[in-house]
Amino acid sequence: MESYVVVDIETTGTHPINSDIIEIGAVYIENGIVKGRFNELICPNQEISPYITSITGITDEMVVDKPTIEEIMPRFLEFCKDVPLVGHNIILFDYRMLKAKATGLGYKFDKLGVDTLVIARKMLPELPSRKLGDLCTHYNICLKNAHRAYDDAYATYELFVHLQNEFKSKEPKVFEVLPMVWEVPKYVPITEKQKVYLKSLCERYHIVLDQNIDKLSKSEGSRLIDRIIATHGKVIKN
Repeated sequence: MESYVVVDIETTGTHPINSDIIEIGAVYIENGIVKGRFNELICPNQEISPYITSITGITDEMVVDKPTIEEIMPRFLEFCKDVPLVGHNIILFDYRMLKAKATGLGYKFDKLGVDTLVIARKMLPELPSRKLGDLCTHYNICLKNAHRAYDDAYATYELFVHLQNEFKSKEPKVFEVLPMVWEVPKYVPITEKQKVYLKSLCERYHIVLDQNIDKLSKSEGSRLIDRIIATHGKVIKN
């Protein structure tokens, strides 16, 4: 690839529809040289949990005055142009989250990509872990601010260079730029009947949910009800 963008994001959770992006970091690479940098905190539509803050260091206070995803997304799309994306676990996480948000705002986001996690799993099976931080340690890559989007993106760029130098001539196929195929699921809201039953289960078994019941989809509500019943049993009506 002559040009590509290495990207990383931080989010309020792992669900591409229900979670919000709180930071995007990216570097634009052209002929092996960094030609552009993107580093933006984003004000989400939901509070940042203590768990996410403990991982990223990002607090509600840090993002309260920052631009929203509606403002940031067109700027990020312009930054990416039409070049492929590179990321660590980008296929299953970053790409899906970005596509869900872009699609929700009316933008097209069908991209080609390369996943350094896929490469590392294929080429470095002997390592006990292929997490970004552990791979950075393996290659002596400096990653001072792990789980901050720009720092992770830049570290992923350096990791990608190391992987190419070591393995591309041996296994060129694993470095192929391929379409990242994922369709944003159609959203059907949770039904009133589901909400009533789910609330009764929570009251009966003293369960405190992390999710807002009203924001769940119909399928999410069904899965959550099934999990509670499997663990605790049904609510028996008198």
